[in-house]
Amino acid sequence: MRNTQAISVTIPVELAKKLSGMQDAKKKNYSSIVTEALDQYVLKEEITAIRKRMSEAAMKAGVFTEEGVVKAVHEVRKSAQKSKNHR
Repeated sequence: MRNTQAISVTIPVELAKKLSGMQDAKKKNYSSIVTEALDQYVLKEEITAIRKRMSEAAMKAGVFTEEGVVKAVHEVRKSAQKSKNHR
């Protein structure tokens, strides 16, 4: 079973020229370069979504600064340790 899928995309001519230059310089084929770029883009989008959810949760909890995050983490850890010790 193949673990790749062929797709077709259209890109601007100038970007295609840059891609061709990268292919020559990096000694990689187009698929490798585009796969790497898409992988990085998808990861960036996932991180952005996680940050957004975390920021919303932090705001709801009244945490607005890095110091507030540190304080909240310490409180959660302290509470978890107390629960663990009472078992």
